[in-house]
Amino acid sequence: QGELEQSQSQLHETEEVLEQSQSQLHQTEEMLEQSQSQLHETEEMLEKSQSQLHETQEELTHSQSQLHETEEVLEQSQSQLHQTQGELEQSQSQLHETQGELEQSQSQLYQVQAELQEYHSQLHQVQAELEQTTALLNQSQAQLHRTEVVLEQSLTQQHQTQEQLSRWRFEQAIASQKNSPIQIQYELLVWDAWYAYQNSDLTKMGECLQQSIKCTPFSHTEIVLNWLDSFAKLSSEKGCELDTYSLTNSREWKQLLRPILGVKKITLSMP
Repeated sequence: QGELEQSQSQLHETEEVLEQSQSQLHQTEEMLEQSQSQLHETEEMLEKSQSQLHETQEELTHSQSQLHETEEVLEQSQSQLHQTQGELEQSQSQLHETQGELEQSQSQLYQVQAELQEYHSQLHQVQAELEQTTALLNQSQAQLHRTEVVLEQSLTQQHQTQEQLSRWRFEQAIASQKNSPIQIQYELLVWDAWYAYQNSDLTKMGECLQQSIKCTPFSHTEIVLNWLDSFAKLSSEKGCELDTYSLTNSREWKQLLRPILGVKKITLSMP
């Protein structure tokens, strides 16, 4: 019985140990599961880390390439910097020279401004004199215009006087040769027609010749020939030649001859 109790006691202890062992086993299994889960996570993290490492290596390679390019650019920049510094020194030297020239130019500018002020003063004086001269010129032009008007009137009067004198001389000449007043009237009308023709007044020429028809017993053909002969003689005495073609082809001459000769178109010329 003592052994039984001892065995039961040992069994009880063994059961407690077993329970503890089972509890520890259970804990160990849980820890194993946790460890396996952590291992799985660690493996995933390792894969990510390896992937990131690969990317980092590629970035490093790219960065090294960029670094190499940057170093080349830096060398070029340093070379350009050295060149730019040389140009800067040259520019500073030119700036110093330019400043000296600027000071000289400013001095010249002050002198020119003084001369310009004096010129403006002279210009103002000249403008005042010009205004006076312009006023005198306007007065002179007005006086000249009045003089030209008077001269034109005088020339017109002189022309009329010469016309009257020439007509009077012609009248005296034919009066000494012809006794019939109607013949004298005819010759004067022809002279008036010629004088009008000389002054390009063809309308008056036609009127005078039309009136002369009533003062002569000549036939119409003889009258026309006499007109041309008289015009030619008077022109010759004046020192010029009669343009028979221009005369006989003028509109006024044709209008004059149309009712006289009873034809629509006629051209006469001196032999």
